[in-house]
Amino acid sequence: MRLEISTEGGEATEVAVSRRGTDATLWIGGSAYEADLSPVGRAYELALGDRVEKVWLAVDHDTVYIHAFGRAWNLEVFDPVERSLQASIGEDTVIAPMPGTVVSIAVAPGDEVHVGQVLVTIESMKMQSEMTASRDGRVERVHREVGETFDRGDALISLEPEDETVKEED
Repeated sequence: MRLEISTEGGEATEVAVSRRGTDATLWIGGSAYEADLSPVGRAYELALGDRVEKVWLAVDHDTVYIHAFGRAWNLEVFDPVERSLQASIGEDTVIAPMPGTVVSIAVAPGDEVHVGQVLVTIESMKMQSEMTASRDGRVERVHREVGETFDRGDALISLEPEDETVKEED
């Protein structure tokens, strides 16, 4: 798996991870690091070579808060595939952040929607999430039906491109 990680809002660095159970090989800046991460109570034990340290992690969306080695870091984690998909789709399409199932659909093609309005409710890992409109617009297409499963990155709801909406209003 390839990710881009930015520390404290700095420049993103590509990191590749290969996992085997609790063992992993990390490639950072062309160098390989063998690591083992095992849960220990509310923390983890990180083994890097002969060095073993206790690590505390908290995850909030794409931000990982880490306390280890007597320091604290805030890491922003980006999946370059997801980033390029988001850039190509823009604000016109709501995409699935993870695999799941459609629980309910609150809109139909042609409906006018407003920023923050719930468009679709999904369930992933036994947790329901409401996917909302990122801008005002008109629904162009509903890509899934209630009960249908989807993969991460799949389109759920598409809005008409902003240029078309603006032209029709003029």
